[in-house]
Amino acid sequence: MKKHSHTQRMLLNMIITLLLITLAICGSIIVFSKSFDYTFNMIEEDQNRPTLPNVHTLQLQVDEQTTAQTLAKLLYDEQFIGNQFWFVVEAKLSDLEDDLYPGTYTISSNMTNHDIVKLLTTNPDTLEEVQFTIPEGFTITQIANRLEDKQIVSKAAFLNAIENKTYDYDFLKDIPEGGTYKLEGYLFPDTYRIHKNASAEEIVSIMLRRFEEITSRYNQYLYNSDYTLHDIVTIASIIEREAKLQEERPTISGVIYNRLNQQMKLQMCSTIQYALPERKQTLTYEDLSLDSPYNTYLHEGLPQGPICTPGESALRAAFMPEEHDYYYFVLEDASTSKHAFSQTAEEHNFYKTRYKQSQDINFVD
Repeated sequence: MKKHSHTQRMLLNMIITLLLITLAICGSIIVFSKSFDYTFNMIEEDQNRPTLPNVHTLQLQVDEQTTAQTLAKLLYDEQFIGNQFWFVVEAKLSDLEDDLYPGTYTISSNMTNHDIVKLLTTNPDTLEEVQFTIPEGFTITQIANRLEDKQIVSKAAFLNAIENKTYDYDFLKDIPEGGTYKLEGYLFPDTYRIHKNASAEEIVSIMLRRFEEITSRYNQYLYNSDYTLHDIVTIASIIEREAKLQEERPTISGVIYNRLNQQMKLQMCSTIQYALPERKQTLTYEDLSLDSPYNTYLHEGLPQGPICTPGESALRAAFMPEEHDYYYFVLEDASTSKHAFSQTAEEHNFYKTRYKQSQDINFVD
């Protein structure tokens, strides 16, 4: 009987031991699986950041007291990184705290941990930069071509950043759909210096931030206006293309507002030029009947959206139009780009005929 009881106890001990071993193995597998998933998710989030559609930037101030932990918390709180621990690990492996350079940095949400760490540990004095200038009146297509010609980013990458990414700026939230490019008119023309390996998204964001800086100077005028910011930027883009002389821009702005307020078609040649595959020296009557939402000879009101990127002079004129009774203008002197302004159609036709005769002495209206 004792022998039988002893055998039972041994068998029970074996069963319990096997059960504990099984539980330990299962627990280890579960812990390993969760750890693997956790690590994989951290790495995947980091690597997928450049492909995210929503792009925003952060001005990051770094000083002697900045640590990897404080950077990780700030970037995590601002939703620029998905995991503080993983950023700290990469920062430690890169000796970030030993090689950190104090200063102000622009961080983009599409930068990986490695990109951020590399930027913060590179001496700004040795950081290779490139410079580019976007003139007033350029379109997005022209900007893309300019950047590709200078070998800064490819045209395809830049247009992808325009069409398939979103940017966290309040002034972009109310832009209506349907324009050729949603950001047309909003990439401020200026001279920029950027680090050599800046992405297309970073460049777009920098130009949008510059637009925000400039237009914020006119917030009071926008507040008192019956027009939206998008309307005003569209008007400014027309002014940019129509007016060569700075002093005429407020006057041409006044003509545009006068015609809009009287429900008159704008009939601006610059809007048709934007709709054409290529700009023309002279528009034909066939061009004036072009079926396009940008054709202000056919459609009343403003075109679908801005037709170029206006500079501050054109924006200022759109925010602060000259008050007068002019409803028409036509080129008066091609050599000076000066215009003749009129209150009536009859007066306008007189100036138009006079200009055509100045170009062709045989012209007869």
